[in-house]
Amino acid sequence: MKISFRKSLKLITLLISSLLIATVSAAAYVALQWTVNTTIVANPGMCFVSWSDGTTKANNFSYSVNIFPNIKTIDENITYGIWNWNTTAAKTGYMRLASTNTNTTDVISINVTITNNTQIYTRTWASFSDTSWSNSFTAASDTKYAIWIEIQCASTATVGHTPQFTFEMKVVEP
Repeated sequence: MKISFRKSLKLITLLISSLLIATVSAAAYVALQWTVNTTIVANPGMCFVSWSDGTTKANNFSYSVNIFPNIKTIDENITYGIWNWNTTAAKTGYMRLASTNTNTTDVISINVTITNNTQIYTRTWASFSDTSWSNSFTAASDTKYAIWIEIQCASTATVGHTPQFTFEMKVVEP
């Protein structure tokens, strides 16, 4: 059987190409692994506290209040506060307005202050699209703080509307 030089060259080129493709598609890899061990704990070291008894911890809560056109509604101590119940270390936290269903035709601004005669945090939202985390605040160990809220209702607010604000508190090293 006689194979021409040209056919041999084509066959060799085809074999080399096949080997190169096989080499590229057979790249080696390693799978590295890490494990996360967790323990379920009822509440982080800084969480919310119910003022009804002053000891019930909570990871979330709801608060309702009536607001009125062209009036600022102020509650200096809503039904829950913030408690750093860690007895040995201060805790760092951040707040943000996570979401809302309102606009400035109903509510002009909302202000949240955290205090226990010493103000550790205050922030006013007039742009309800700002969902960024605030500057940090530090809660002293084994200390409870009131949440003070001010809601400035617009003069153009529509009676029957139900503005809702969802806040989040981030706790560092919970």
